[in-house]
Amino acid sequence: MAIKATFSAILLALITFSLILLTSMTVPSTLVNAKSFEFPSVKPEPNPLKILTPASEYFTFIKTGDTTCHKYTMVDAIVPPHVGPLPHIHHFNDEWFYFPEGGITLEMSSEASPDINLIPGFNAPKQKLHLVKTTRKSLFYGSRFYMHGFFNNTDSPKRVIMVWSPDDENVGMSSYFRAVGQHILSSEIPEVNQKNKELLVSEAPKYGINQSTSPEQYVSGTDYNFPHHANNHKQELVSLLQSGENCSAPK
Repeated sequence: MAIKATFSAILLALITFSLILLTSMTVPSTLVNAKSFEFPSVKPEPNPLKILTPASEYFTFIKTGDTTCHKYTMVDAIVPPHVGPLPHIHHFNDEWFYFPEGGITLEMSSEASPDINLIPGFNAPKQKLHLVKTTRKSLFYGSRFYMHGFFNNTDSPKRVIMVWSPDDENVGMSSYFRAVGQHILSSEIPEVNQKNKELLVSEAPKYGINQSTSPEQYVSGTDYNFPHHANNHKQELVSLLQSGENCSAPK
């Protein structure tokens, strides 16, 4: 009886230890935000602006502030293999990222940077970026003041839908990309011009953006402890899109 009781106690201790170990383990990056999101239908503008960005993304502006009462702008982006926007910080805009196909690695800091004059790696400490490999139909929210970026580390182009709010001529991302991107007027997509890469950085502060010029300029390191999946502000996004559809935009 004593032997059986001792064995039972050891078995119970092992089970308890295993449960503690499992609950303390980091959730694999591909499992966070696993619940899929059905992106709402939005009526596109009749002649959408098309931009090749300095990060080699191909942007189709489904909506701009011109037709949403300046509440938001939305792009449907094609991201080529092995490229993506370098780490940057928005001070005027909040942002949503929707990944219809997944596969892109999103990166975001958990440290707020509310002062545009304090630049990580220059006159402020560098920050760690937390990574997550996005899954199909996943939605993420990036609040203003938090450094972020993403990268397509697959061998095929991937789609991303991005929504920035608000959007007007002073703080709007549509105005920013009009200023720094290459306008596409035909089916031929040119190579990214070095001048536009320079404009991406030099024009950024006018639109409330700290834009890095290299992956390591603002970043001290990376990990896969992505903390931002708990709240993707999906209902806020749905309400925002509906309000933009129903507004009476000025002519």
